[in-house]
Amino acid sequence: MKGYNVRYRNSRFSNQKIELDGKTFVRCEFENCFIILERGDTELSGCSFKNCKLMLKGNAYTVGKIIKLFTGKSPLRVLETEEPLF
Repeated sequence: MKGYNVRYRNSRFSNQKIELDGKTFVRCEFENCFIILERGDTELSGCSFKNCKLMLKGNAYTVGKIIKLFTGKSPLRVLETEEPLF
């Protein structure tokens, strides 16, 4: 694992806003969470996601746009800002 200061192992997150950057998540469960990724500076291993929404910002958003250029389609559904988080 990289030297991330915040590490979660076998944790369960429900109905929360989670920022992934700068953190490690190993065998964690996420349910009904609003997940934010900006730099992509994270480690995810063996995690599961149920009914979560992902918001890409900054560099992560740019990578998402590049994937769309290569594949011709968006890898993710765009979340409208007026849409409720949970």
